Amino acid sequence: GRWQDVIPKLVGEGVVFDGVFYDTYGEHFTDLEDFQGLLGELLVKPGGVYSFFNGLAPDNLFFHGVACQCVKLQLAKLGLDTEFAACEIKVDEADWNGVRRKYWHGQTYYLPIATWNEDFLVTPAVKKQKRVTSS
Repeated sequence: GRWQDVIPKLVGEGVVFDGVFYDTYGEHFTDLEDFQGLLGELLVKPGGVYSFFNGLAPDNLFFHGVACQCVKLQLAKLGLDTEFAACEIKVDEADWNGVRRKYWHGQTYYLPIATWNEDFLVTPAVKKQKRVTSS
């Protein structure tokens, strides 16, 4: 099923994760924001890692950088520190044959790696209270 249907059920059942990867392809930026809003309920391990497919403005390096900084600020409000690991990729143009819409342009992919800020790590009840009051 769609994450929008499955994740609330998992949260209701108390399922938590050490790491979360969100595939944003085919989703809107607002979906990414909605998903990230659930991280406080899903990613509970202090050393847990969150990442996502970073296809934000993939065909324009300037706007891609702006989008990455926006996400970094949004995640910081949730208590996550984010860095973007530069990954060199080599894709031959022929590899895109038959693909309706290229989902990446360029030779460097910036992989987001987000972890809980140590100052933010508190008990779940306080974390929930802090999350509600900071919005």
